[in-house]
Amino acid sequence: MTAVEAQWVPAKHLILGEDPQLRVFAEISVWYKKIEMFRKGEDQRMFLHDPTPEDLAAHKSLLQRLIADGEHLLSLVRQVGLPENSDGIMPETAATTLEMLQADFRGWHEPMSPERRQRILKAAFPDVA
Repeated sequence: MTAVEAQWVPAKHLILGEDPQLRVFAEISVWYKKIEMFRKGEDQRMFLHDPTPEDLAAHKSLLQRLIADGEHLLSLVRQVGLPENSDGIMPETAATTLEMLQADFRGWHEPMSPERRQRILKAAFPDVA
């Protein structure tokens, strides 16, 4: 531990408690539950029905929050790590979950330009006119 890191120990202890890894694990577990609930709502409102403008706005807002929470949690994981656990939650799985949320955001809320869509389709299917 560097001298600077040592100076931050009291604040870190106050924020993350006696066992920082356990605290971060608990927060990531809650994040996964939130994602599970979000996905159920997403299935109902975005896939089984045509989403309304209000659905799209709520979806966007909730995704932004889940992404922000995930980014924060991953920064904590980089600082203190995660304990071994029977849930299979590892830094890599949390990072992949965050990447999937970000990809979903782009897919729903950042429309692709027709030019980019055409380039992708041409690259994927070069023999189709």
